[in-house]
Amino acid sequence: MKRCIICVIILLFSLGIAGAREKVFIDNTEIQEYKGRLGKWTMMSSGGTLVQVAREFGTAADEVYAINENPARKMAHGTYVFIPFSESHIEKLTARGVTRSAIETSDDEFIWPIEDVKNISSVLGLRGGRFHSGMDIPAQRGKPVGASMEGRVICSVYLAGFGNTIDIEHRNNFITRYSHLSATFVKKGDFVKKGQVVGLVGSTGVSTGNHLHFEIRCNDIPLDPLDFLPANDGLKLLHTIKNWK
Repeated sequence: MKRCIICVIILLFSLGIAGAREKVFIDNTEIQEYKGRLGKWTMMSSGGTLVQVAREFGTAADEVYAINENPARKMAHGTYVFIPFSESHIEKLTARGVTRSAIETSDDEFIWPIEDVKNISSVLGLRGGRFHSGMDIPAQRGKPVGASMEGRVICSVYLAGFGNTIDIEHRNNFITRYSHLSATFVKKGDFVKKGQVVGLVGSTGVSTGNHLHFEIRCNDIPLDPLDFLPANDGLKLLHTIKNWK
């Protein structure tokens, strides 16, 4: 518990000292970012899909293979591939009003990993006699999950009961976890920006329905994400008892 308190003090101190405001763009279903390029994660449904979609987005197939680090030039059926947009395609999207939303946030502040969260189905604490190490956010399958803060991906694997899981390491020994994903878009070693999509909501692992299991840890101690995320006045806690303190 002492280390837990120290983690909170570190974050509050950094917010008070740094606190630099920044504009953050939030990825959505139409526009996403990867390795500094705007584009879209697209599932490959057949051998010819990549070339067809690349052409639709104004991009050469070679660019797609390069950004996905696929020198074998083979994309398996059912896998997601990042296809970058050409400048002309971005201009077409902008003309149609298709853009990413932007928010102002502190460079040391976490943001919600899912937009428009209405309720939390389970909070940090004892649940069914076992310790639940994060909070569960119900959401539609396939909804984008974004990085809550910029950082480096240290884990992107199938993790037993957590299912498809991504761990991102941040400053001041903080780590965020995103679990039960139906798809993961980043790999170990990738650097991600705040608001960048890293995967899609799902129900993999031990799960009773589509939702995101989200954790904030410091020095491997699970903390209550609601103590760190921006206020959400319309939020409903379906499981409100905090019995871990």
